[in-house]
Amino acid sequence: MLNMQELNSLSQSPFFKNTETFKCLQRSPLGFIDVGARGGVHDYVLPIASLTNVVGFEPDEAECKRLLQSPNAKLWAEFNAIPFALSDKPEDKTLHLLSASTNHSLLPPNPLLIERYHMQKNWSLIGEQKLATVTLDAALLVALPHFYADFIKLDTQGTEYEILLGAVETITKQTTAIVCEVSFCELYQGQKLFSEIELFLRENKFSFYGFMPIHTRSKKLLDKKSQISKERALYADAVFFKDPLSMIDVNLDKRQVTALFTVALLLGYYDFALELAMEMGLAHDETEKQHIASLINHFSAADPVKTRRSVQSLLTDIEKDSSMTNVLVGSFVDKRRAYCDYDDILNVSPLPVSYE
Repeated sequence: MLNMQELNSLSQSPFFKNTETFKCLQRSPLGFIDVGARGGVHDYVLPIASLTNVVGFEPDEAECKRLLQSPNAKLWAEFNAIPFALSDKPEDKTLHLLSASTNHSLLPPNPLLIERYHMQKNWSLIGEQKLATVTLDAALLVALPHFYADFIKLDTQGTEYEILLGAVETITKQTTAIVCEVSFCELYQGQKLFSEIELFLRENKFSFYGFMPIHTRSKKLLDKKSQISKERALYADAVFFKDPLSMIDVNLDKRQVTALFTVALLLGYYDFALELAMEMGLAHDETEKQHIASLINHFSAADPVKTRRSVQSLLTDIEKDSSMTNVLVGSFVDKRRAYCDYDDILNVSPLPVSYE
């Protein structure tokens, strides 16, 4: 479900319209590939929808037809939904149909993990379907030869590594940002894990930047209302940037720098976006420096007054039901976990500290 409050919040911002980046994207919109587009285009690019050309890949032809006929298809500068199943090579494969359609995969689910963590409701195998796969490189060449794949999101339930293998031409020549669902254990039998995906992308000049957030599981033998425990990391969306400031052999043209800057903004990497603009020539004169600084200051602003109100609201909720204190505080922290590390401001030891 799209968060419509975010619709064009960046592309219609007067701060963004003042920048050369906005003018560049007006001439040539950001290219976004959504691999695993069931349910609709990911929210990542919603803030810049009017300046984004979208290609969604989803092997279900009926779902592609629904996406193309949906009113949401008109949100984007251009929108295409292509009923191709992607992999590392063209071949006939079996799609394993699970009880939740978003969990369908070319790999069978791992029954040990499904049973251990009581995930049968959404992960039970209910059927199979034969289909043919193609590579992303070939799909783009045949279906959309003039599309430019600036930003790729992959969420295909365990086959992301194979899809990347079939997209080397695209990611080496065009792509500057990838958000890829990664797993830390085999949710699907035989799937490649985060370490293997990270290494492959590092070999192709992408730097790992972080997770959007990590999903964890336990047997739930303890009561989270009154007990705490670390849980096993299962999967997350991992962010990779082709960062010219991290690798000396990464050379980006102006379009690529513009796309990388834009995606950094979309994903909330504001400090990196500002660094990139200043170091890679986007802020080419004092006027543009001021425009970019104003843009980033606006979108990165975190009003201390609003934060204090949020804390006060948290305290009010706790007072209503003190038995939920641990759950409410944990949820409050979860919503802010992905943001800054404040140790450098507080000047505290990097070693773990126990707070009573």
